[in-house]
Amino acid sequence: MVSKSNKIFWLRLRTVIFGQPLSTQYAEHARVGVWGGIPIFGSDIISSEGYAPDAILYVLLAAGALGYAYVMQVSLVIVLLLASILLVYRKAIQKYPQGGGSYTIARAYLGENAGLVAGASLSLDYVLTVAVSVSSAIENLTGMFPWLAPTGHKVLADCIVIAFVAWINLRGLKESARIFALPVYLYIICLVGLVGTGIVEIMVHGITQHTTSHLQLPATTGITMTAFLFARAVAGGTTALTGIEAVSNGVTAFKAPSQKRAITTLIILGFIVAFGLIGLVYMAGAYHLVPSDENTTLNQLGLIVFGHTIPYFALMGSVAAILVIAANTPFAGLPILLSLMARDGNAPRYFKNLGDRLVYSAGIWTLFIISIVLILVFHGDTHMMLPLYAIGVLLSFALTGLGLARHTLSERGKGWVKDAVVFIFGGVVSFLVFLVFITTKFTEGAWIVLIILPLLIFFFHTVHRIYRNEIKVLHPTPEALADFRRHYDNVTQRRAHTQITEYRNKIIVPVYDLNLMVLKTLKYAYAFTPQVTAVHVASDPERKDKLLRHWSEAKIEIPLVIVESPYRAIVHDFMKYLDDLEDRTNFDTITVAIPEYIPTKIRYNFLHNQTGQLLKLMLLYRENILVTSVPYHSEDAEVLTAT
Repeated sequence: MVSKSNKIFWLRLRTVIFGQPLSTQYAEHARVGVWGGIPIFGSDIISSEGYAPDAILYVLLAAGALGYAYVMQVSLVIVLLLASILLVYRKAIQKYPQGGGSYTIARAYLGENAGLVAGASLSLDYVLTVAVSVSSAIENLTGMFPWLAPTGHKVLADCIVIAFVAWINLRGLKESARIFALPVYLYIICLVGLVGTGIVEIMVHGITQHTTSHLQLPATTGITMTAFLFARAVAGGTTALTGIEAVSNGVTAFKAPSQKRAITTLIILGFIVAFGLIGLVYMAGAYHLVPSDENTTLNQLGLIVFGHTIPYFALMGSVAAILVIAANTPFAGLPILLSLMARDGNAPRYFKNLGDRLVYSAGIWTLFIISIVLILVFHGDTHMMLPLYAIGVLLSFALTGLGLARHTLSERGKGWVKDAVVFIFGGVVSFLVFLVFITTKFTEGAWIVLIILPLLIFFFHTVHRIYRNEIKVLHPTPEALADFRRHYDNVTQRRAHTQITEYRNKIIVPVYDLNLMVLKTLKYAYAFTPQVTAVHVASDPERKDKLLRHWSEAKIEIPLVIVESPYRAIVHDFMKYLDDLEDRTNFDTITVAIPEYIPTKIRYNFLHNQTGQLLKLMLLYRENILVTSVPYHSEDAEVLTAT
């Protein structure tokens, strides 16, 4: 048996690493405001605008110096698309305060399959954002720290940074907001200073030959600007929009009024991105900059405007920091998205459970593991992963816009024409850019997306089908409830002449919901002794109220005890209940009868959180507690229905 001192040691160690557990009642205090939401949900999109000018120029300069004449047109198209997307997600936040963004909108207005496509697209984008942002940050640091250049060292550094960001997020939203706020706001200040100073310099002093003489334009002959080349540049520049959907996914992370704060955060982020993108692209075109892997547009502008001064080093230091912090947005957004999908039965149920620090720990751990695998597979090479980047988010933009457009056209409420135009524009343009992205990047690796996305959709669809079948199998039918009451009455009649105090054995049945699995276990327990108690550990107030209502409606006469679990530590609180029961009573034996669902295929076990297995393992160390499992197979439903 584990000693008390060992338990205290591991509890203290766990508290040091992950922080003191937070009560469910503390949920509102653990949420963030606008200024906390910007570094949490905005670090991705703020960092993306830093390399969007490079993506635009890489394409436009294929037409030679002529490309500089179109840089502003491309950036204005992207800003126009950004404005429409902001309006789309503003509407999404207003209609769905529970969050979900693209997934929720697509599922509600375009159907279940469209919702799964949006969920899979966003999931892929979040994973790639972590891998690309961290690998890009480490690659930018190789100039300052040459020992990071070898592939093995770079991959190790990537993994360490991802582990650090995951750890901070496991400690809670407020913790990550406090730690990441300083570099994010420092970057914003440096960016505003760079753009503001640079534009003033251009307007006052003009462009001098001295500042651009060291730059070489690409040598091209006979290449002209075409609509397809222009569209490619727009597609490349849409990397500046990655991460904008995170706010609509995480509405529930904001303090009340959560919708108002989320919309305010969204608008502020939109202004920052539009200002930064237009300013950087304008200056890059004015100075005729040529980006390269070794000398980015942002770095060149920093040297031109600031020179080798403190503001320049502050800018580049904050750029490296925010590229790392950009990985924080997926760690905040993906767990919330998976929790919503889990509530709809499209993802494993344990994704909807809050952890000790009021964050969705299962989603954070999952993102951490998959990101590490991605880094190992691609050897931390940013350029190998970039062709896959932004494809998923463009598809989710399209589904959101088209979904809201369909809803607006069907309802035709006040101002519906204006709304429909905005939504259709955002949806159609996003989809066209998505097609351009897939076409132009296909041979560079985008074909992988066309394989991964269907696989993810198939996975989510399979999960939904399995859960739907399980719910159907476990649903307590009127016949099953009537059979249980007959069994209870018959056993009670047989014991009519026996005092209940003569029964010295007690059976505890842990209950999560009222279903056929629980009814079978209760029948088994009551056949042995009338001293049966059902126990529900209430980690979710809504689930507790639902169970109490179902228990009353079904007229189950076996007592149901509610054990409050403010820190959502189900196994710990259940064990504490058993301790208290042993201290208060004097039964010869106490048996815990655990209802256990047996899936039709053993590989489906991963869809269940295995709380019963953990409980059995913990009970093995209890000398005076017996434990038994009551397995329930899908075939049992047919037997219950027939009896």
